[in-house]
Amino acid sequence: MKRIVLLGLLLATPAFAHARLLSSEPAAGAKVKSPGVIKLHFSENLEPAFSSASLIDAGGKTVPVSKSVGSQTITLLPLTLKPGAYKVSWASVGQDTHRVTGSFGFTVIP
Repeated sequence: MKRIVLLGLLLATPAFAHARLLSSEPAAGAKVKSPGVIKLHFSENLEPAFSSASLIDAGGKTVPVSKSVGSQTITLLPLTLKPGAYKVSWASVGQDTHRVTGSFGFTVIP
């Protein structure tokens, strides 16, 4: 009987995972020409009101960009970026409502 109750509890509980970053364009550590789009791909659907990303230059200043949050992506649309190091800082909130944060860098080459 205990096994049936335990099995019922396990099946009734949704298995939520945190919305973690799977990949990005440009990739972490990449050396690229000035990208027209920066795209972050996550492991599950995002809550748009609580998920975001920002672009930071080598001097620590936030670069103004247009942003959008899709079902499993965050997209940044920067204007032409000058050569140098950049960091993308992001925060994601998935269906489980847990906030996950992270960052990665890439370099714009001439």
